[in-house]
Amino acid sequence: MISRKLVRTDLNLLVALQILLEERNVTRAAERLSVSQPALSKTLQKLRDAFEDELFTRTAHGLVPTPRAEALAKELPALLQTVEHVLGSDEFDPATYVGCFKLLLPPILSEALLPALMAELAGLAPNVQVITAEVTPDYQDQLKKGEADFAAFVALETERDIHAEPISALAPRCYLRVEHPLVDKEIGLQDFLAYPHVRLYLPGLTRENTSMVDDVLGQYGVHRTIALETTQFASAVGVLSRTDALLVANAVFEESGLYSGLIVGRELPAELQRMIRNTHSTNRGKMSLMRHTRTSRSAPHQWLRSLLMKHLTHSQNKVDPAERLGTAA
Repeated sequence: MISRKLVRTDLNLLVALQILLEERNVTRAAERLSVSQPALSKTLQKLRDAFEDELFTRTAHGLVPTPRAEALAKELPALLQTVEHVLGSDEFDPATYVGCFKLLLPPILSEALLPALMAELAGLAPNVQVITAEVTPDYQDQLKKGEADFAAFVALETERDIHAEPISALAPRCYLRVEHPLVDKEIGLQDFLAYPHVRLYLPGLTRENTSMVDDVLGQYGVHRTIALETTQFASAVGVLSRTDALLVANAVFEESGLYSGLIVGRELPAELQRMIRNTHSTNRGKMSLMRHTRTSRSAPHQWLRSLLMKHLTHSQNKVDPAERLGTAA
């Protein structure tokens, strides 16, 4: 239980006492505290009243602590260090930080993000642990409850205490197996429509919000054949590597190089690219990195946020259609 005396005590008095114990000189102590000498003399009087002890006696060589002050000198440093820890230090050192972060990610972003992120963390912050789980529609509740630190999802509607930071996207590309009949030719729209497709989607989103390509094609009265719909990117790659199916996906995962021997990416048909540019798609969702506002002043969270955005945000090959390809194709 907090005593009445502690309630009335100004903790800044303890800081002043520690500086006085270190300097044994009022003038030098006042300089360190950025206060005037008379102001520090008043603070010293408050300390004497609080501890009911003189604490220091003045001599020709400076201040000499009383036995009570010497006893306090043994306890104050640890006490002030504890207070500073509770209040939170402005200094943050990733090299010595020990902590755990949970990320909610769609599979395609996990494929793109984790290899490079974990390699950098191994060098910068070896004591940081990362836990990942597949993002689900209730990600905002998980962020609010502290069950997750960050989530990547399509920012259709977010609550007031959820901060959404858009992830810049690379141009969508058409992926196929390395020995596909179309691998060595420029893919036309008829070629694109002649083969079956694998479509990625995020659980919890309606079809209208999961495929900008199908939205655009439908407005031109044409459709592609969907052989498989899945949330699992690795499964989609496995199907592509053994069939002639095609996959339209954001090119973000290519940088990991994990599937370079299985599938290759090619430009979307030029006619489809023109259709995308000239068509108003109803797919307005944009992939964003989400976090709860309570982490805004957390130095570890802000540090990891910058790393996540560094690896998720790309500056090259940005195109307007990709910004509308927030989920899958």
